[in-house]
Amino acid sequence: MRQILKVCADDTRLRILNLLGSGEHAVTDIADCLELNQPTVSKHLARFRLLRLVVDRREGNSVYYSLAKESDIAEMKIINFILSQFSGLPTFVKDRGKLKEYRLF
Repeated sequence: MRQILKVCADDTRLRILNLLGSGEHAVTDIADCLELNQPTVSKHLARFRLLRLVVDRREGNSVYYSLAKESDIAEMKIINFILSQFSGLPTFVKDRGKLKEYRLF
């Protein structure tokens, strides 16, 4: 439980979780949306992966991430609670809007 709270204590990781809350996304899309470089986003996602909060799949040179299914891990209840309570934050709303714009192109 402590590790879950530690991983969620970082603004960037919360923003990544927010984006993953809307579905599966490529690392490059997340990086572009958050205006971060791809290695930085990958490092954050690796922390989530170690805690089994996200799952990944490869398609060619791209890696896609999504949140683990709630039934897969009890800690996902904490993640879902965080996402539900903070989904209306201006930064979260803005990030989701930017991600939708990227998917249109």
